[in-house]
Amino acid sequence: MKLTTSANCPVCNRQMQFNWETQEIPYFGEAMVIAGVCTCGFRHSDTILLGQKEPARFTLQVTDPDDMDARVIRSSSGTIRVPELGVDVEPGHASESYVSNVEGVLSRIEDVVDFATRSARDAGSVENTRRGEMILENIALARQGRFKLTVILEDPLGNSAIVSDKAVRSVLSTEEIECLKTGMLILDV
Repeated sequence: MKLTTSANCPVCNRQMQFNWETQEIPYFGEAMVIAGVCTCGFRHSDTILLGQKEPARFTLQVTDPDDMDARVIRSSSGTIRVPELGVDVEPGHASESYVSNVEGVLSRIEDVVDFATRSARDAGSVENTRRGEMILENIALARQGRFKLTVILEDPLGNSAIVSDKAVRSVLSTEEIECLKTGMLILDV
């Protein structure tokens, strides 16, 4: 299915066109892909998954550098946890889906922690600066296989996964599902 709509650009207020198209995306299933470009240069794109699977948790023990290559498929409703780093990445209203690997996930975390650490340093927060520096150091050690960590991916809509022979999949309980954020408004009709 293809559809074209128009709306005002949030930057220049001119009319811009949006193309909506359903596509079958590997690992994710059927999705609505939305893309729009304004003459001023503003771009907007989004992918909305149209299906839902069994709520699941994937757990991967990262014990050597080869584990960095495990494929991570995170839908916009997926939560990533790395307990050894004290990091939880929960979906928000602007959460995006992506396909990466463990190293790519750690790079995303590293970028955010690096920014937060610099901000803490600028604000004079010694404790938060030290904590950020420790997380960054542990990420670097994990890449070398010298710091073991666990990557946990939980998705109440079941559209996320870790693809690896070492990944353990389990079904989320109703109580666990209720504690997870979805990153989007869900209408139960």
